[in-house]
Amino acid sequence: MDNKPNEWEQGVIDNAVEYSIFEYRSLDRSTKTIVKTYNDAKDLYKNTVKRHRQTLAYAIDKNGRYANLNHLDDFKKEEKWVMMY
Repeated sequence: MDNKPNEWEQGVIDNAVEYSIFEYRSLDRSTKTIVKTYNDAKDLYKNTVKRHRQTLAYAIDKNGRYANLNHLDDFKKEEKWVMMY
């Protein structure tokens, strides 16, 4: 599977001025946290996804364009499957 961003996404990521970590919840209870650095976003995502699986990460450039980061290795969910026999 190709996990590399396309040219447009990479442009947004390279020129990001802030990052958004979005916890999706039903009934209009979603929360969004904005951080300024990639490392802050990566750390916040790793802590947030442990307690809330429906978490999205975005890079935001100075023009307000968003690029999803969830397909990058730093923002992948660690899937743990247990097979029961």
